[in-house]
Amino acid sequence: MKKRIIALLLFAAFAVGALAACNNGNTETSAGGSQSEGQDESAAESVNPESAWKDANGNWTIKQEVKDFKNRTFTICVRGSSVGTYQSDDFTTDGTLYGDTLNEAVNIRNNFVSDTYNVDLVVDKNDNYMNAIRNDIETLTGNYDAIMPALSELAVLAGEGKLYELTSIPGFDISAPWYDSHATSAFSIQNKVYFTTGDITILNKVCAPSILFNKEMIKSYHLDDPYQLVNDHQWTFDKLQQMAKAVVDLSSTDVYENTYGMLTEYNNPFDFFGAAGELITVKDENDLPVLNLGGERSISLAEKILDVYANGDDWLIFGQDSRFQGFSNSLKLFGTGHALFRPSGFSAATKLRKSSDVMFGILPYPLMDSTQDDYISYCGSSSDVAGIAIPLTAKDPEFSAYMIDAYSASAKNYITHAYYDVNLRWKETYDNDSIAMLDLIFSHIVYDMGEAFDFGGVTTVFKELTAARSSNIVSRLDGIIDKAKIEIAELREQYAD
Repeated sequence: MKKRIIALLLFAAFAVGALAACNNGNTETSAGGSQSEGQDESAAESVNPESAWKDANGNWTIKQEVKDFKNRTFTICVRGSSVGTYQSDDFTTDGTLYGDTLNEAVNIRNNFVSDTYNVDLVVDKNDNYMNAIRNDIETLTGNYDAIMPALSELAVLAGEGKLYELTSIPGFDISAPWYDSHATSAFSIQNKVYFTTGDITILNKVCAPSILFNKEMIKSYHLDDPYQLVNDHQWTFDKLQQMAKAVVDLSSTDVYENTYGMLTEYNNPFDFFGAAGELITVKDENDLPVLNLGGERSISLAEKILDVYANGDDWLIFGQDSRFQGFSNSLKLFGTGHALFRPSGFSAATKLRKSSDVMFGILPYPLMDSTQDDYISYCGSSSDVAGIAIPLTAKDPEFSAYMIDAYSASAKNYITHAYYDVNLRWKETYDNDSIAMLDLIFSHIVYDMGEAFDFGGVTTVFKELTAARSSNIVSRLDGIIDKAKIEIAELREQYAD
């Protein structure tokens, strides 16, 4: 016990030092903030509604009374190494990508919950996790108190009626600040919640979208300051193209010696579509999904984005391009200073920090045009982001819900802090402007039920059209829209009162 308390104190001290290093010198950012202002915000936190979720020491805590579970076992199934970057590093300490800081935070969180509630944690980090989950449910074994597959996989299980409705469980409050309200709102069905995501995983942050840019190329090509463009509401899809085209140099016969405007992937057009404020589905007044893709604005924007991608071979390079033989070499190309922009999740930023000396900045996805109100961070990674749920075969759903709360609250104290404040804000940014961009990105996260449930198979449309260098989305949707509408109608009927 003493060793665990000492570890907690050491980690807290390290965290304070990290944040001090990150904000040293009361430096003004281009977003107008300063360290002293941040301190004022912290001082004002006592009147923030979220303070109701904190203890006397300012730590996040559950509202329910502390219970002694007398060495009861809590078993959770999480994603194994078979999914690579998107495996669970949230409950085990064998991860290598995010470093010792995260592993130590996970260890401290796990020990804190174990000591506080007298619970033994059992983690099934399973390479065949969906087979294990399905087998457990279908055989009524009830081995798992909670499960953490991907959001899209949870959508399938929810549609099959194999998950508990979380808000019906006594004592469980989905409004707690460690649950991502954007995800909960997106995936709820008639105000019923079968799964969500939040601080219990880092993957909703790992997969958040950003645009990385080469800071030295901005200077050497005398381009506009991207940070100032963001702050002036002038960082747009058209501006990105203009800047990318300005740096292109294809004069070398060695593809690794040329300079490219933007390194991208076949799935990125859909991310730009989401960043423009468009979704596959929206919700009606009864919190039921309605198909949005196919509407006039959605088609117009999709055609614009896909047309740019179809005709961008002089400045766009795809990670799937056979010349570069996949994602890792595409990332390497950016890391060696041969591209201005790269749409990326934050796992890429972590890999670049380890493998490259290039000085890169971080931006939100651009506005479609300057009339768009806000920058939108479309978390279009429902097959990569882990969610949390309780299988219908869990033996005691109230116990499951209580422990999910406890692990989530403690994760917000330690794991989120280690990943967001230490890894992202301190280790993987090179200036205060990028820190301001991180805060902007994470304050505007959007999810899409239509992508998670993949109505009619719509999630492959953008990727397939991009690979074919086609913008003919109307023709491609002809065979999908009717099927999507039928599946949405079936889901609405299934969950109707």
